[in-house]
Amino acid sequence: MRSERLIPSMFHRRLLLLFCGVVLLWLPLAGQVFRLAVLQHDALSAEAESKLIRKQWTPTVRGRILDRKGRVLAQDRPSYDAGVDYRVLAGLWVEDRAWKFARRAYRAEWPKLTDERKRELADRVWPVYAAHLERAWGDLSTVVGIDRAELDRRRREIVSKVERRRESVIARKRELELEEARARGTELTPQLWQTIQKRTDIETREQSIPHAIAPRLSDAVGFLLQGLAEEVVELRPLEGQSDDAPELIDRVERLPGVRVIDTGDREYPFETVTVSVDRTTLPSPLRGVAASEDGIVEPTAPEFADVRVTGVGSHVLGWIRSDVFAEDAQARRAVLEARPELKSRVMFDGVDRGEYLEGDRVGHSGIEESREVQLRGLRGLRRLQLDTGQESFTPAEPGRDVKLAMDVMLQARVQAAMSKELGLSVVQPWHGMVTSEGDYATGPVPVGTELHGAAVVLDVDTGDILAMVSTPTFTREALRERPETVFEDDINVPFMNRAIAKPYPPGSIVKAIVLASAVNRGVYSLDQRIECTGHFYPDKPRAVQCWIWKRFSTTHSAQLEHDLSAPEALMVSCNIFFYTMGQRLGPAGIAEAYRNFGVGTPFNLGLGIEYPGTVGQKNDGTDLTIQDAIFMGIGQGPVAWTPLHAAAGYATLARGGVIVPPRIVLDEPGPAPRELSLNPAGVSAALEGLRLSVNDAMGTGNHISIAGRNEPVFNVQGVSIWGKTGTAQAPPIRHDPDGDGPLPARTVIEGDHSWFVVLVGPKGDRPRYAVAVVIDYGGSGGKVSGPICNQIVHALQAEGYL
Repeated sequence: MRSERLIPSMFHRRLLLLFCGVVLLWLPLAGQVFRLAVLQHDALSAEAESKLIRKQWTPTVRGRILDRKGRVLAQDRPSYDAGVDYRVLAGLWVEDRAWKFARRAYRAEWPKLTDERKRELADRVWPVYAAHLERAWGDLSTVVGIDRAELDRRRREIVSKVERRRESVIARKRELELEEARARGTELTPQLWQTIQKRTDIETREQSIPHAIAPRLSDAVGFLLQGLAEEVVELRPLEGQSDDAPELIDRVERLPGVRVIDTGDREYPFETVTVSVDRTTLPSPLRGVAASEDGIVEPTAPEFADVRVTGVGSHVLGWIRSDVFAEDAQARRAVLEARPELKSRVMFDGVDRGEYLEGDRVGHSGIEESREVQLRGLRGLRRLQLDTGQESFTPAEPGRDVKLAMDVMLQARVQAAMSKELGLSVVQPWHGMVTSEGDYATGPVPVGTELHGAAVVLDVDTGDILAMVSTPTFTREALRERPETVFEDDINVPFMNRAIAKPYPPGSIVKAIVLASAVNRGVYSLDQRIECTGHFYPDKPRAVQCWIWKRFSTTHSAQLEHDLSAPEALMVSCNIFFYTMGQRLGPAGIAEAYRNFGVGTPFNLGLGIEYPGTVGQKNDGTDLTIQDAIFMGIGQGPVAWTPLHAAAGYATLARGGVIVPPRIVLDEPGPAPRELSLNPAGVSAALEGLRLSVNDAMGTGNHISIAGRNEPVFNVQGVSIWGKTGTAQAPPIRHDPDGDGPLPARTVIEGDHSWFVVLVGPKGDRPRYAVAVVIDYGGSGGKVSGPICNQIVHALQAEGYL
């Protein structure tokens, strides 16, 4: 009885155990079903739906760069190439598509089929795809207007080139791996070689991208081809062949692998400009006239000279490149994260419509780089629902225009004034090349040598940079074809924007600022007169001298027959007066004077590297000595700035001590104007000294002497001019021809930098514009930079500013 009762109990237990085992076996499957059906339902549904949607980005265009008058300085020129995916070019598309379709058509039994049977099924549909591709090549030939035989030749050439490139890359990789193995002391066995071969048998980038087979399509052809490339047709590879497989449809591109590639160029319409210059406004040796023995002057050249200038505005506008770097994407992501309102505008379906893709053009310098976010356009998006054929389109948005404060025609005229062709920036026999030591010389720079420098024109009221020229400049053709002439010329340094990036000692042009600062600080009273003694230290006649003492062994007090007032000291550029100002200001005062006028502060224009200026090594004056302060009173010693600092400093004087930061882009918010609270009397004295300097016969900026005759530096009618010359000591440029080799370094060029800075306005009016010119190693400010300044004032008048 007991055993009979145990039998059902044991049976029930076994049944329970069996049931539990079945449940345990099914639990993972049930969990997976629950995860797919419930937890990941939305994501999987979205993924499935995405496979039924075909997306295609449509190209956009980069924004334009305009000058202040609306002239187009940079714009995209539409251009399109017909590209074809490499696998289509290499004949692999038909094979790929046939195998993919066969695998789908016979999906249920495919894993059980032999390789031979799989091959047979793929071969069954292969002719359908081959015929479709053949028709596509014919259609492409018709649309682009290129003979079919020529298309085939180009296709073979591209494939051959890519294969050679791949073989070269693989060979190099294998060579490197063998070298590493030898360095490790690894035995080079057949097995190792086989492993290296397998590891380096890679697909190169060229095998995964479209290649241009028909370049430079017209807009009409490009748009037509784009439409055809977006079309999808239906193929029935098994139609009428067999009853053992369902009648499947394969949707394929009408033109397999054809891509319309946006290869539009960036053009700069004003990169080359021809301007006309009135020769009669030049110094007499450059006017093209000759005097006969009886004194009659006869013209030997046309009255007007047409000067062709190239690379206009290159330092300001910058350039673009077609290589996308990782840093570009990182910088864009950072900008979007910092500007949510911009991010919301550029994003679509979670994708940045302006993201960088292979082959995109990227601003690399100047405005093109610093305003990349504004200039970059947003792609359009075309969406095709494959199951319904429904299509939607989000249009592309062109990049936004950037309008500059610069006037490109004024820029061209300023560049012409500094061109070799006009002759003002070439060492002339009449320059005299007076060095800072006060010795006449035919010049440390030989006659006929081309001189380089920079010029800046500022609007006094707004701080707008109307022109910013740096010579030598460069063209974008040189960047593409001869980059070494731009970046590897260590002597002329064409890529450097001298107007903002090169440090220059201020020289005597800073004396007006020193005077205003000394009055403001209370260390000099305008009723005081100071004697020019010729040398600052009574017992050291050959040290710390005035330029007139070095050259003529006399003094300005003797010349004027009285001691100097402040305006007179500026008029004759008396060093003794301004040594005294430097001494009275002392290290702290002279440092404050320079810093107040912007030295040590960058402008942040977005044009590339900027030199902020320096006052001593620490830039705060704490390391300056009294001797430094004395020399800084005449713009020498441990101080340096740029031509933009000079123009901005004079504009600040013209505003009575109000700093308006210079700007290169219009309609962008900038720092607010800042009041220096200068003593008005000190500013007035400085401006009066600048007026006398160019308008009084004794002023250093009044005239130049040529062949014993005085000629006015400025010959522009209907204007008022205030200005100051400057000659600043400069270190020589030395060049070592063989680096660390045995040949000694040689001095290529030496001398002093030539400065001239002016304020100019309509006759009887206040100053409206500030102009700063510096010529590297030009020597005399009056003879070299002065005539260039004169031409810039003529240019302002010619362009309607005066």
